[in-house]
Amino acid sequence: MELNDDENNESLYFILEPNAETDIPVHVVFDDAFAAKAYFNRFRTFSDAQILECRLNPGFYTDITRDCYFIQLETNSDVYVISLANDLHRSELAIKEHYFFEGDRICIYLMAPCEEDAIKAARKIRDKAIANNEFVTPPTLGKVLGIA
Repeated sequence: MELNDDENNESLYFILEPNAETDIPVHVVFDDAFAAKAYFNRFRTFSDAQILECRLNPGFYTDITRDCYFIQLETNSDVYVISLANDLHRSELAIKEHYFFEGDRICIYLMAPCEEDAIKAARKIRDKAIANNEFVTPPTLGKVLGIA
């Protein structure tokens, strides 16, 4: 289910400054980037102060029956590493079943009801990617130098 359409692309700008006296890092919030920068340049008192931009009411996908997983599979074996991903960006990647190659591993984001189903789905994605010749072994140093 998609929550909140992306029609609202408003952002809020938080001025973050460490403050040992109050222990409250946010002092002001703006809905205009220009005003936030002007305030920041005029009233900043700490060198490590920053402006943090956050989306207001972002749209996101939710499904209470499935979780977002990040799985790393060896391309030539069933060795894997799996973890839950719990942020908006990686959840969006999981909905699209996004994957990429890192060395001799395939890294996959996907949604699944449990860890076992996530591994099964990841293996299918890996096998399909390999069958489509998407996995390219990086050249060895010898090949690059023309030795091997």
